[in-house]
Amino acid sequence: MVSNGQLPAPNYNAAPTAAQYRLGPLDTLNIVVFQVPDLSGAFQVGSDGSLALPLIGSVRAAGRTVQDVQKEITAKLAASYLQQPQVTVQVTGFNSQKVTVDGSVAKPGSFPVASGSATLLEYIALAGGMPRQADPNNVVIFRQIDGKRMAARFNVAQIRKGQAADPVVYGGDTIVVPVSGVRSAWTDFLSAIPAASFAAAL
Repeated sequence: MVSNGQLPAPNYNAAPTAAQYRLGPLDTLNIVVFQVPDLSGAFQVGSDGSLALPLIGSVRAAGRTVQDVQKEITAKLAASYLQQPQVTVQVTGFNSQKVTVDGSVAKPGSFPVASGSATLLEYIALAGGMPRQADPNNVVIFRQIDGKRMAARFNVAQIRKGQAADPVVYGGDTIVVPVSGVRSAWTDFLSAIPAASFAAAL
């Protein structure tokens, strides 16, 4: 099935810095308790999904928003230690979210989601760029939307020339760069995926 419009953003997150972002293991946070430097600093969500904090101990973080964690820390400090504490929590590393870059790139692999909105060209650069045998005209982004795997095809050559928009890439996406001129089941599959500004449900 083919639907009009650009490849939609995942439902869980309009952008990595959005309020809806759900924390995960290994994400890093900067926590500031106003005028209490001993309780402030850099913290990392543990592999068990929790934060270990001074005075208040363990706080569950995985699967929760920054606002949720901030409210719990504030409430626990107010209950026993501080009067009207002012707490700020900011994500400094989106390490639980990964983007996979595969195919004809110099360094295929999985990369942490960048802080802020990162684009297709930026992730290709993180993967070392595309060698000469790569096909820049048929790069595909795969994404899960409402439980369905979606795909859209982009012309990186046009994006580099400013002739097409550079799409935002989200945690969980997979970018595949094909090899130019190689006939295979993969190229037949590519031909069935609409070009940029369309999304196909697979």
